Amino acid sequence: MFSENKDGSKDYINGKQFDPNRVDIRSKLNTVEEWTVRNNSNEEHSFHVHVNKFQLMSINGRPHHGHGLQDTASVPAKGQLVVRIRFRNYTGKTVYHCHILNHEDAGMMAVLEIVK
Repeated sequence: MFSENKDGSKDYINGKQFDPNRVDIRSKLNTVEEWTVRNNSNEEHSFHVHVNKFQLMSINGRPHHGHGLQDTASVPAKGQLVVRIRFRNYTGKTVYHCHILNHEDAGMMAVLEIVK
């Protein structure tokens, strides 16, 4: 879940600010996961994941009928999206975050580790 403090000076993913020494999600190579990305704030955030592109399935419960893979999608204010990610060709640590620079700099980033 994307969120921020009341004055907008700190941003969070799942209630935590970025810590490069913490693994926030661990996923297995050659699997497919479906993630629901929620935005609890009053402004739009862009969900961006490194290394593996995803298929956007729905926005605010409405099916998305796109045909390609992408690495960034907008999460509406007080909304959500569902993505499917296939983890292939890479093991190790990477990140996912809000792609708005001042939001990621304010802590809206997390570590994803892909394992065999």
